Amino acid sequence: MKISKPIKILVVILLLAGAGAAGWYFYKRENANPVSGLKPRVDMSITRISDVTDSTVNMELKALIHNPLPMGMDVRKFNYSVQMNGKTIVDDHYGKPLRIGARDSSLVTLPAQLKIRNIRVEGDQEAAKGEDSADYRFETVFYLDKPFLGKDSITLSVDKRLPLYRLPEVKMAGYDLKKLGLKDTEIIVKMEVKNNNPFSIEFKNPVYAMDLGKQKRFAEGKVTGITKVKRKSKDVYEIPLSVSLGKVIKAAGQMIGKGKEMPFTFYFKTKIVSENEVLNGSDMNLIMDGQLKDIEQFQKNLDRN
Repeated sequence: MKISKPIKILVVILLLAGAGAAGWYFYKRENANPVSGLKPRVDMSITRISDVTDSTVNMELKALIHNPLPMGMDVRKFNYSVQMNGKTIVDDHYGKPLRIGARDSSLVTLPAQLKIRNIRVEGDQEAAKGEDSADYRFETVFYLDKPFLGKDSITLSVDKRLPLYRLPEVKMAGYDLKKLGLKDTEIIVKMEVKNNNPFSIEFKNPVYAMDLGKQKRFAEGKVTGITKVKRKSKDVYEIPLSVSLGKVIKAAGQMIGKGKEMPFTFYFKTKIVSENEVLNGSDMNLIMDGQLKDIEQFQKNLDRN
């Protein structure tokens, strides 16, 4: 039995259509985002804290952008933000052009700076509930050189449950004049350190300095080695600072006019060592201002407890 030519052509068309449909099915199954379907997606994580001051912290984010489609994507620039429990803690932009090839991924390092107060307030609230983690939302808005899937910009986001990163809290707690000599005098500064993390941290080779009144670097000191701060702890550490007798005499003269309202600035610089990869290796550089009467009141309250 002979098959007519039109029927043969129809069979070939049906076979090609079937093969195309099967190919698309398997391609989509291999590449599709299970949540959003076949479209680019982003993943982001906090990888390192590079510098901690008394008011800000510098962080390093890693963004992995994945494009499963058989066409490239040219990004002119993009904005990125991080929310912790619904509150924005990072809002910045990346101004360099970025090319993401077809069926390819790109890893981008993003700098970010945030206010310590923002993460401390949120961390305290979660800790009060007994939580050691928080809900993070990472969002990016890509502005494209050429339309992609019919759009000039694409918004991608990802939600994660990650640990709360609690920065150590450092306060001046008191001072004491231990040794009075003709050449050098030793002042013991008491420093309260609070570590709210579920893991210990260590200060490596901490360096201290103090301005008092009009005298810059009135007293200085350092501790060689490691100072360990236990997990979930609040302890007071005694720091020896050296000062010349001449500076002590000058300070005494200034106190006649200023009294306990004598201003001071305390400097604390160290490197953090921790089992937590995000905090480990971070530089800590704190500057604390106040008046001597503030320290004395703090010390009285400490003695009562």
